[in-house]
Amino acid sequence: MLTPAMAGFRLLKLTNLMSRPFFGQFAKQHDLTLNEWRSIVVLANQPGSAAQDVSAATGSHPMNISRAVIALRKRGLIEEARDPDNHRRMLLWLTATGKDLFRAIAPHSEAQNRLLFDVLSQEELAAFIRTLEKLTSRAEQITHDERVPDV
Repeated sequence: MLTPAMAGFRLLKLTNLMSRPFFGQFAKQHDLTLNEWRSIVVLANQPGSAAQDVSAATGSHPMNISRAVIALRKRGLIEEARDPDNHRRMLLWLTATGKDLFRAIAPHSEAQNRLLFDVLSQEELAAFIRTLEKLTSRAEQITHDERVPDV
């Protein structure tokens, strides 16, 4: 019998399995945490994002992204500037070194994703993505409301 808890556990397992190559090869080699890598990926695809945007894009806790941003800045992988429209926000960009690091790791990540999703037909992949979007939207609502479900 499949329950929602089991489905959530299976999503967690899939995420953990997909993260293993990062930890096994790239984390040590490039001295990166997973949150640092996720921040780099977001900034490579959405330059000029704020840390809050990175948190929203990854679903990671804002404090974890804040720590990642601090570490990446110290290593010279990202740079920041005040948002001209909101002086309280700092906008982030990858430096040339950060872009080089992204270009070094990203092809391996993309190849791993292709290997995983090759087992799905185009129709199955489209349905899976729609389902993920629906579940992600719901999870964002629940998290935003910060309510604990009644049992």
